[in-house]
Amino acid sequence: MRTKGFISLALAALPALSQAAMPIAQLNQHAERIFKDSQAVGMVMVVVDKQGGLQRFYGETRPGSRQTPDANSLLRIASLSKLMTSEVLAAMVLDQQLKLDDPLRKFAPAGSAQSKALAGQPITLLHLATHTSGFPRELPGVKPRDTPVFVWPNQQQRWRWLAKTKARFAPGQSAQYSNLAYDYLADALAVAAGKPYPALLRDTVTGPLAMRDTTFSPSPAQCARLLRGVEASPCVNTSAAIGSGGVYSTAADMQRWLQDLVRPQNEQRKRLYQQTFQMRYQRAELRSLAGMDVPGKADALGLGWVAMHEQPDTRPFLQKTAGGGGFFSYVAIDPQRQTAVWVALTRGKQTRYQAMSDGVNQLLLALNRS
Repeated sequence: MRTKGFISLALAALPALSQAAMPIAQLNQHAERIFKDSQAVGMVMVVVDKQGGLQRFYGETRPGSRQTPDANSLLRIASLSKLMTSEVLAAMVLDQQLKLDDPLRKFAPAGSAQSKALAGQPITLLHLATHTSGFPRELPGVKPRDTPVFVWPNQQQRWRWLAKTKARFAPGQSAQYSNLAYDYLADALAVAAGKPYPALLRDTVTGPLAMRDTTFSPSPAQCARLLRGVEASPCVNTSAAIGSGGVYSTAADMQRWLQDLVRPQNEQRKRLYQQTFQMRYQRAELRSLAGMDVPGKADALGLGWVAMHEQPDTRPFLQKTAGGGGFFSYVAIDPQRQTAVWVALTRGKQTRYQAMSDGVNQLLLALNRS
C-alpha cells in the first residue's frame, strides 16, 4: 500500500504535517534535488503546514565529518534575523510603545552625538524595516582585517558614523537592501523599551515559542554543534549585528517558529503576524528597488518580508533571503494556505544560492497544489 503524507523525523513534542499534504516520496525528491543542485556541504530543511511539520537533513556537519546534521545542529540564520526584529517592532506597535512613523532620531542611544543626516526628512522605523531608509547596505569603510562575520560594526561604531556622515538620505523613495538599517532599528527598539534588545527578542519570540537554542551568544556546548562549511566564520558572540543577522538557531527551534507563523498559538500572535505580513510598499510606488530580486522579482515590501505576486504558474507568497558566515538560508511562506518551507545550507566551494531558492519556491508551489 502506498504511504501518503509527511513523517516527522524529530521533535516528538510537535505534530507531523497533515496526511494529505504530499506523498513522502515526492517531498523527498524535492529535498534531494535542492541539496544536489545547490552543491552544499550540508543542508537542513523544515516544512510546515497548519497541522505540523517535518525536517530533512543531508550532507555533512563539516567537510569530511561523515556525520549528517540533525535537529539540534547549530547554524546561523543570518538575515532571517530581520524577520524576528520585525516581530519585535510589530509587538511594540501593538502594545502602543511606539509607532511605525516614529523617527529614528527619537530613539538615539544615550550619549550619541546629534546627527545632521537625521535632521532633514525623518527616517522612520517603517523606513528601516522596509529597506526604504536610504541607508547603505553596510557601514561605509574598511572592516578590520580578520574580523569574523557579524561582529563589526558595533553599536558605538555605527552611531559614530551616523553623527559624522555628510550623506543625505531620501527615505521612502527607493528601496535598497540594508543590514545597517536593521541594526539601527534594533537599537531604537531597545531604547524605546528601556531594555537590551536580546531581552526583547526573548520576550517576544524565543521565550513564547520555547526556542532554547536561538541566541546571539552561544555557549561552548552550543558552538560544538555549529555546522561548518568552507571558509566558515568562528562561533562567537554576534550581538553587534543585533537586528540584521546575528541570530544562531537550530532546525528544532526554526520548526517551532515556522509553525507559529502558519498557525499562531493565540490571537495576540495572530495580530502580530498580520502586522509583519502586511505589505507597506509596492514596487511600482518606488523609484527603484535593489538587492531583493535573487529568488525572483520582488513585487512588494513588508516588515522584513518580501512579496512575490501571482504568476501564471505560481501563487503569491512571501520570502526572505539570508547568507553569511559560511551559511545560505531561505524561507518562503504562503500565509493563506498556511504552508512554509525553510532551508539552510553550509557553503561549499561552488554552492549556488538560486538553486536552493528556486527549489524551495517549487516545493512550496507543489505543496499548495496537493
